[in-house]
Amino acid sequence: MKYLLLILCFGITIPAKSQQKTSIYNPRDLFPASPVYPTGNSYRSASGEPGEAYWQNRASYSIDVKLDDQQNTITGIETITYTNNSPHALPYIWLQLDQNSFRQHSRGLDAKLFLDSNMIKTGKTFDGGYTFNGIKINGSPANYQVNDTRMQLYLQSPLTKGKSISIQINYSYQIPQNFYNADFNVNRTDIMPNKDGAIYSIAQWYPRLCVLDDVEGWNTLPYLGNGEFYLEYGDFNVNITLPAAYLVVASGELLNPQEVLTPLQLKRWEQAKNSDQKVFIRTPAEVTDKSSRPQQSKLTWKFAMKNSRDFAWGASKSYILEGIKINLPQGKKALGLSAYPTTSKQPQSWDRSSEYVKFSIEYFSNKWCPYPYPCAVNVASNLDGMEYPGIVFCSAKDTGNTYWKVVKHELGHTWFPMIVGSNERKYAWMDEGFNVFIDYIAEASFNKGEFKGYTADELPYEQYFSDKLPPIMTRPDGLTTADLVFHTQYLKTSYVLRLLRWQILGEERFDYALKKYIRDWEYKHPTPYDFFRSINNSTGEDLTWFWKAMFMENYKLDQAITSMSYMDNDPTKGATVFIENLEKAAMPMTVEVITASGKRQLYKLPVEIWEHEYRYSLQTNTSEQIKSIVIDPEKIFPDVNRENNEWKR
Repeated sequence: MKYLLLILCFGITIPAKSQQKTSIYNPRDLFPASPVYPTGNSYRSASGEPGEAYWQNRASYSIDVKLDDQQNTITGIETITYTNNSPHALPYIWLQLDQNSFRQHSRGLDAKLFLDSNMIKTGKTFDGGYTFNGIKINGSPANYQVNDTRMQLYLQSPLTKGKSISIQINYSYQIPQNFYNADFNVNRTDIMPNKDGAIYSIAQWYPRLCVLDDVEGWNTLPYLGNGEFYLEYGDFNVNITLPAAYLVVASGELLNPQEVLTPLQLKRWEQAKNSDQKVFIRTPAEVTDKSSRPQQSKLTWKFAMKNSRDFAWGASKSYILEGIKINLPQGKKALGLSAYPTTSKQPQSWDRSSEYVKFSIEYFSNKWCPYPYPCAVNVASNLDGMEYPGIVFCSAKDTGNTYWKVVKHELGHTWFPMIVGSNERKYAWMDEGFNVFIDYIAEASFNKGEFKGYTADELPYEQYFSDKLPPIMTRPDGLTTADLVFHTQYLKTSYVLRLLRWQILGEERFDYALKKYIRDWEYKHPTPYDFFRSINNSTGEDLTWFWKAMFMENYKLDQAITSMSYMDNDPTKGATVFIENLEKAAMPMTVEVITASGKRQLYKLPVEIWEHEYRYSLQTNTSEQIKSIVIDPEKIFPDVNRENNEWKR
C-alpha cells in the first residue's frame, strides 16, 4: 500500500490511457535516403522546373460548325495544324473522340462508370458517336483506324522535329440528351429544355489531339467518364452557324459582334466592357421579343482564342445576356458575360452571376496570376458545373450558397488546369483539389465572408483517412462511386494542402512556392512529381514524408502519450513525457503542459523527431507537479485517435 501511494504522489512512471496498440511506424518509409520520385533529367529538372530540353507539341484548330436544332446534330469541318516539337519522328498521331463514349458498348458504357450498354439497349434508343465524312492529311486522303474513343492516323512519312502537318476532318454527331445517372453527371455536352427555347451546352464536340509527352509518350487512355482531359495548347478560330434567333456564347473573343447583335445590343455590349456594374445586353423582357434578334434566317458567330487547350460554346433562344468589366493586373481588363433563361433569374441565383464572375476572376488574378482570356463566360445549363477555357457551365437551378460555390469553383479552374495543364485523365486532384484549395482561401474575401462555400462540404478529418478511401494519387476512373471521387480528389486534397500551408510551411512560404509552380508550368504539362519537387525546392524542405503519407498512400496519424515521469521523482526538476507514433504517418507535434498552479507551456516539435524511431521523450522545464498533458490541444493535425493524446494527473 505504501509503494502504491508513492507512485500516486510522485508519479515515478504514470501511464496514460492503456496502450494496447503496437506501433506500425517505419521512419525509413517516410524519410528514405533514396528519392521516391523519378530522378530529374533534361526535360524535367530535379528542382521541379521544366528542364532545358523540355518540349511540348502544339495543336491549333480552325473549325466551321453548324447546329441543326431540328435534328439536334452537330456538323463540322475542322482543320488541325499539328506541330511536332519532340525529338522523335512520328509515324502516326492519336486523336481523342470523346463522343464515341455514347456508342453502344463503348468502353465507358460497359465499364458502367456513368451509364451502361444494357441501359441504352433496353431503355433508350440513343446510339451516339462520330460519323466521319472524309479525313485528309496535307490534302491527301488519310489512312486511319478508330478504336473506341481514340483515332490513330497513319502518316505517309514520319513527322520530324519542328515540322507541321495539316489534318482536315469532316464529321457529324447527334447531341446526347440527359444521358447520365444520378451518381455521375459526366455527360459534358447536353440539351436542356426550356419554355423559351432549348439551351445547348456544346463541349467535347470536335476530335482533339492526344498529348505526346516525355513521361508516357502518347497519352491515349480511353474516355470512360470520371477522368477528364489532357490536351495540347494552340490557337482557335471557330465559326458557328445556326438560326439567327439564337444567342451564342463561347470560349474566346467574339470577332463580329456587329454582325450577330442588334444595334442596341451592340451599344450595350460596348458599354459593358467599361462598366463595373452589370449591363443587360439582352434584357429579360426582350427574350420573347423577336426584334431582339437580327431578322434573317441564319447567322455565323466568329470566335478566336490564343494559346488555349480547348474550346466550348453554348447557344439558346432563351438567353438573357449581361456583361460586366473585369479589372486585371497592370491595367488590363476582360469582359464578364452571363447567359441564362428567365426561369433562373432569382435574387440569390443567376441574378448575382455578374457579381460572382467579376469577384472570382479579379481575386484569383491578383492572388495567383492574371486571367489570360478576353472573356469569362458563365452559362446556365443542366451540366451542373463544368469548366472549359474562358467558359463555364453551371446549373440553371442552383441558388444561394450552392450557386456561389459552383460559379467560383468552375471559374477557378482557369488556373488549374487551363493555365497549368495537368493530366486530368490520371490526376484529377491536380485540378479539382487544387481548385477547391484556392476556393477555400478566397472565401473570406468575398463580401465580408458572406458565403461558407466549400467549407460546408468539409468532412470530419478522420473520414479522409478511412480505410475505405484510396490514396489521392489514384486514377479517377478507378474510383467507382461519386463519393470516392469527391472525397479524395476534391476535399481531401484541399484539406492536406491547407494543412501544409497553414500549419507546416506557413502562408508566406507556401504562397511563394505555389506561385512559382504556376509561373514555371503555365501552359505546360506538369506531373505530380514536378509539383512535389517544385514545392520542396522553393521552400527548402524535404517534404517526402508529407507527399508519401498524404498523397501517394492513405496513411493515418496516431500520436500517443504513453507515460510520464518526474526527474529523480522530483516535480521541481521537470518531467519526461514519453510519446509514441503508432500509425504510418508523421506530423510535427505541439504538446501542451499545464501544471498544478495553472501555468501553461507549449512545446512545438518538428516532424524530424520521428526521423529516428517511433518513440520520443519530451523533457519539460516545469518546476511543480503537472496537472495535464495534451498532444495537439487545438486539434489541428489529423490524429485519428485523440483518446490517447491526453494525460491527466
